[in-house]
Formats: sequence, C-alpha cells, structure tokens
Amino acid sequence: MMNSQHEDPRRPGRGPVLSSVALHVVVVVAAWLGQSLMERPIEYVAFEMDIMTFADLEEPEDFAVAEPDLVVETPEESPPPPVEPEPEPPPPEPEPDPEPTPRPPEPQPERQPEPEPPPRRETPPQPERPPERPPEETREDVSSAEIVARMEGLRRDYPAYYDQIQREIFRCFRPPAGVDRATTVVRFEIRRDGTVPGASIRLFQRSGNTPFDLQAVAAVECAGGGRFGPLPSDLPFDVLPVQFTFSPRGFQE
Repeated sequence: MMNSQHEDPRRPGRGPVLSSVALHVVVVVAAWLGQSLMERPIEYVAFEMDIMTFADLEEPEDFAVAEPDLVVETPEESPPPPVEPEPEPPPPEPEPDPEPTPRPPEPQPERQPEPEPPPRRETPPQPERPPERPPEETREDVSSAEIVARMEGLRRDYPAYYDQIQREIFRCFRPPAGVDRATTVVRFEIRRDGTVPGASIRLFQRSGNTPFDLQAVAAVECAGGGRFGPLPSDLPFDVLPVQFTFSPRGFQE
C-alpha cells in the first residue's frame, strides 16, 4: 500500500519520535551503567537533557517518498522449435530442343549467257621450214669409227665431193725428201661453207718424223682455206668430220 505525499496532521512529527528514541537510549545506557556501578564504586554521571514540546518543533519538511521502480519480469521465452527445411522441389524436366528451322535455300545466281567466241582469225600458211640439222659435233664427240662411217657414206652418196677433198689435199701436200716409211693421221672438220677452222686441226697419230707431221698439217690448212667448196646442200650435217691418213706411198681418208 502506497503512502500519501502528505502526513496526517494528527500524527506526531519526526522531532518527538527522535526524542523518544533518545530517551530510550539513555535508559538503556543507564541500566547498563547501573549494573556496572554495582560492581564498582558508584560514580555519578550527570546528563543534561533538553525537553522540548511539540510546539517547539519545527514543522517537518514535506518529502516525497521515492516510489520504487516497478520491474515487470517477463518469463523467458522458450526457443522456438527448429524449423525443418522444406524439401527442395524436383528439378524441372528439360524442355525438348526446338526443331531447327529449315534454312531457306540460297538464291541461285542468274546464269549469264556465255559470251560469243571472238571470230577466228585465219592464220596465213607458214612457209615450210627446212629440216633442222643436228648440232655441230666437235672432234671430241666423234669417234674414229663414226668418222670412217661418215666418210664411207660421203664416198657412196657424194663421190664428187669426196674426190674434191682428196684432190685439194694432194695439191697442197709437200712431203720431205728421204722419208720412205711414215704414217701420220690428221683430224679436222669441214664447215657448211667449206672452210676448215684451224682449231679443229690436230694430229691424231704421229709418225715419229716431225717434218713429215708438219707437212701433213700444212696440207690440211692449205686445202681448208676454201678449196673444198661448200658442203652438199642435202648433207644432213652442218659439220663434216674428216680423218685423213698421210703416207709417202700415198694418202687416204
């Protein structure tokens, strides 16, 4: 039950109460001291007491009684029960792949008309070319057997030109005196114009007699200066290789 803010005016104030309490304390102390004086020599103690009436007391100040703070205890809440996780929904079924959209056909390019071929030019007839002759052969490319074979063919097919070669070399040959036995073989080439290049003349077989060999070479150089005449026009060679044998008893190709 809560006290009102103002006390009842009929009720004594704090001053009389304190005086009563002090009086009781004095009585208790006196009783205790009296007990002690019975055992000891009596000593007199004087107390001075001021007696006050209620009228002498000042009106007590009003004071407010502090109201105690009301604390409302709330019961502890019990923890909520654990919530069970909801089961995960099953995964959705995969949607079927959409059918591919057919690709529209590519437009075909318009076919262009083929251009008309240009008018064919008539090629004028070409003059017939003479049969090509085989390339010139050097003396190193022709063997003795080939030279002999060609000279035999020249004697058979072109006897006049064959005799012309022998005749011109005989006119130019001057054998040295006193040589009875000697044989010299000279090789050379006759060009299409009938000349003999000096580089093509060489001693293929020496006789052992130097003057005789030199005279044989000199005879070929003399006749090859243009005495043979051009080669036959239908001869299938531009160069005619010749192997000529010189001897004091006579000479032969």
